[in-house]
Amino acid sequence: MRWLVAGGVAAAVQMIAFVTVAGHTRPGYDPNRNWISQLSLGPGGLLNDLNLALCGVWLVLCAIGLRRVTAARLILLCGVCLMALAVLRTDPGIGYPPGVTPVRTFVGTAHQLVSVVLGVAGTAAAALLGQAIGRRRTGLVVAAVMAVSFVAGSVLVLLDAGGVLPGAPSGLLERVALFAGFGWIGLVSATLATGPDRSPEGAATAAPATSSDLGSEFPAAS
Repeated sequence: MRWLVAGGVAAAVQMIAFVTVAGHTRPGYDPNRNWISQLSLGPGGLLNDLNLALCGVWLVLCAIGLRRVTAARLILLCGVCLMALAVLRTDPGIGYPPGVTPVRTFVGTAHQLVSVVLGVAGTAAAALLGQAIGRRRTGLVVAAVMAVSFVAGSVLVLLDAGGVLPGAPSGLLERVALFAGFGWIGLVSATLATGPDRSPEGAATAAPATSSDLGSEFPAAS
């Protein structure tokens, strides 16, 4: 089942690459200000919907492959959230799409709620994933970076939308949180997919033989 774990690597590479390219080539879109979900609006929006949905599928496959890892259910939840965000598009606002009046809809509100769940689940997953490869502290650091960036970005986007701080770099902070989370998932997934089996079964198989084991195989000479 190790090939399923590689889904985490695929999700990380795809999300980071797509968001970076689309964010810098979409007319009227400011990657420092606008959020990733807003790439689903305007021309080419369908491509971001497909990106979110496919990355969600990759994470679900990764979670299945990591079923013995503590963070597996959280990664599964992240995958489901991404697929939901592909269907529940965000509302226009903070300058994108250009010339479109900001609106507030039920679907957009549902999108924001799912985004919060994704942020919390992703941060918790990052904190727990370090245990799977013996890097618990690194996982906690990544989780801290994600939490601070996500909360700060959320505050800035509210100030931007309210006209208090126009052009605030909330999109940049969202990218820091998202890229840190996906990058960490990708790194842990690659380590588990290519390294020795770290599951309880694998550890038991790889455990060195004890003196009692050797004695049972080679009886003492009389």
